[in-house]
Amino acid sequence: MTVDPRAASGFGSGADGYERARPAYAPAAVAHLARELTIGRDSRVLDLAAGTGKLTRALAGVTGQLVAVEPSSAMLERLRANVPRATALQATAEALPLPDDTFDAVFAGEAFHWFDTERAGREIARVLRPGGGLALLWNRARWDAGELPWLERFDALVRPLRREAGEFPGEHWQTDLDALGLFAPVARADFEHIHRLDGAGIVALVGSWSWIANLPEPRRRAVLAEVAAIVDGQGELALRYVTEAFWTSAR
Repeated sequence: MTVDPRAASGFGSGADGYERARPAYAPAAVAHLARELTIGRDSRVLDLAAGTGKLTRALAGVTGQLVAVEPSSAMLERLRANVPRATALQATAEALPLPDDTFDAVFAGEAFHWFDTERAGREIARVLRPGGGLALLWNRARWDAGELPWLERFDALVRPLRREAGEFPGEHWQTDLDALGLFAPVARADFEHIHRLDGAGIVALVGSWSWIANLPEPRRRAVLAEVAAIVDGQGELALRYVTEAFWTSAR
C-alpha cells in the first residue's frame, strides 16, 4: 500500500487549519538532528510528507539543497508558497521519483506512522547516499489540566474519537524499520517547547487532526462546535509540547 488515503484526504482538506494551528518543531530538535547527521550548507536533504512546510522551513535554515515531497495537492500548493526555494514534488514516500544515492539525509515530521514502513523504508534507503541519515519527528502535546481548566472536558470529547479511529498504519514503525535491516539502531532525544494559540486556534488545530477531518461532515461540524464551546473566551494560551526526535543512518 501507499500512504493511507485518510492522511492525504484529511490533511489536504484542512491545509489552512494545519498551517495556522499545528505547532512547529522545537528549534533545538532540528539543530540537534543536523549535528547528529552532519548536515551543513552543502548537504542535500529530503523532507517527506512535508505538508505545508512546517519542517521544511526549519530545514531550509540548516541546508542549502532541499527537496520536499507531499502527496496532497492542497498541501503542496501551500508548501510551494511557504518555502519557495525548496524543490517541491507531488509523490508518496513509497514511490519517490528520485534517483538512487542522492541525499545526505531524509526527514519526516508527523508523518512516518502513515507510511507503509517496508516500502517507504526501502525507498528511503535507496535515495540515501551510503551512511546517510534518517530523522523522524513528532510533536506530542503535554497540556496541563492545572494550566488549562477546560482540559478535562476537552479530553472527554476527543479521546473517544481518537480510539474510534483505531491504529494508524505504521503505529509500530520502529519494530518494522528495524526488521528491514537497512538502518542502524534508532536513537532518540526529546525537546520541550511552547506553542501559542487562542481558542479559535484550538478549534483549527482539532480540525486539522486527520481523525477529525475525516469524520462525516455533520459529525465533524458538531465536534468542532463542541470544541469551540469548551474553549470559548480563551485568550492566547502557552501550550506545552515535546518534539520527539529519532534518528538513524543507512547501513
